[in-house]
Amino acid sequence: MSEAAAAPLRHQNLPLTSIRGFAALWVVGHHLQFVLAYAGYDAAGWLFRPGYVAVDIFFVLSGFVITAVHRDLTLPGLRDFFLRRIFRVYPLHLFVLALILGLWVWSEARFGNHDPTERLRDLPIVVLLLQPYLLHGLTWNTVSWSIGVELLCYVLFPLVIGAMRRLEFVGCVLILLMMAAIERHVQSDMVWGWPAVARGLAGFGLGMAVQQMTVLVRRPRPRTASLIEAAALLAILLAVLGDHLRLIPVFAAVLIWGLAAECGVIARGLGAGWCVWLGRISFSLYLIHPTLIGLAFVWLPPGRLGLGHAADGMLWTLLMLALLLGLATITWATVEEPARRFGIRLAKRRAGA
Repeated sequence: MSEAAAAPLRHQNLPLTSIRGFAALWVVGHHLQFVLAYAGYDAAGWLFRPGYVAVDIFFVLSGFVITAVHRDLTLPGLRDFFLRRIFRVYPLHLFVLALILGLWVWSEARFGNHDPTERLRDLPIVVLLLQPYLLHGLTWNTVSWSIGVELLCYVLFPLVIGAMRRLEFVGCVLILLMMAAIERHVQSDMVWGWPAVARGLAGFGLGMAVQQMTVLVRRPRPRTASLIEAAALLAILLAVLGDHLRLIPVFAAVLIWGLAAECGVIARGLGAGWCVWLGRISFSLYLIHPTLIGLAFVWLPPGRLGLGHAADGMLWTLLMLALLLGLATITWATVEEPARRFGIRLAKRRAGA
């Protein structure tokens, strides 16, 4: 095992940051296509309808990165670990939920609208991100279910990482194959209940196993890394075209392994500034987009643009993407990133004390 491979990840891996942004865009495309198809616009539906699978890619990527950064986690470091995780997730989640609640109050007061997916009795559960376990339906900020599942992965991580980092090559291969098989079995579009929880645990575990494998094998050289990246991307595309969506998280795990080397052609391309920016705002983009898409579709549906059916759908989509990316950048800069940095400082101060 090389020293570089064995060391925890201490720098930001730009290709992995960037791929998170493209996964978020795929989820956005999925929800955009959903509302556009309702209005009779279905361009590129073959590409965007499977976008829900990008959430599974998030889980795989999260398991990989958390294991790389915290593979040496021990009992004294648990407080630091959980402080960082809490400030990474909750401030932005609560901020977006507060905005949604404000819109709900305004809509109720002005129009008397009653959205069956936004019940006040469910709000405390959603605030605590417990909806995957206690509710069985879409409610409030619908995409936040995955954050609740991610929190469970964080809770279980300290219990698993000790055994994972002691795995040798053969044991790691067996765990990797087992996690890939489980991921393929449980992968679906479920967003509540234990099927959704199984999606998250399987993806996160697969990411952990892949990261352990990168420690045990020699880092691929640039040509090999480029081949791994290209083969994985081609496999994902063929899985989309062939409607074999259950295989996509496994192929994404291979792609993450190739990108982690930071030396392949695709990895170098993903190091571009705009790609990294997209990755950095991806969490904000993910949390804010369903509400904004719904509001825009009600207040300014594509048909009001008056340019013709196809042109209306295209222009509306471009305007929505520009609005979402702009607002996600603002929430990242004003809420998400300051909260993340505060969590890091607080963890360091408590560790020093």
